[in-house]
Amino acid sequence: MPQSRRKNEIVGAIFPILPRHVPKLFDHNRDIFVKFTKLTNLRTGSTIVFYVSREKLLVGEGKIENIEKLNPEVVWSRYKDRIFLGKEEYDSYIKISPISGEKRKMRELTVFTLNKVKKYRKSFRSIYPVTSSGRYLTKGMVGEIRNLSMS
Repeated sequence: MPQSRRKNEIVGAIFPILPRHVPKLFDHNRDIFVKFTKLTNLRTGSTIVFYVSREKLLVGEGKIENIEKLNPEVVWSRYKDRIFLGKEEYDSYIKISPISGEKRKMRELTVFTLNKVKKYRKSFRSIYPVTSSGRYLTKGMVGEIRNLSMS
């Protein structure tokens, strides 16, 4: 594959989270991230970068170990102690988006099992716009984010 093509290959996504989710994701060893998303070109080994939407900050990342699409009730019964949300917040999340405030239309929840979850030493402003449903990242974009996370 030519160098320019590899640089543009989709290797991950940025997903928004709320500020209160940061400690749950990075400090409490939660390895399940759930999201209603139409971003379907993600696979095992892809990178998820976490974006605090209100502050527009990139705060950390994780590698996808497994992806499942499941009914929200099945997700909670299977993963409740590993999800980054508590029961009350999860129940609210599956009904209404905390970012847009809109009622959910999608019926299946995407469940990302993560490994190598790490918080960046210093959060930094995203150089890419991010919608409430997230955005794909190319190999070049992930490289730029990692370089910024080191500075």
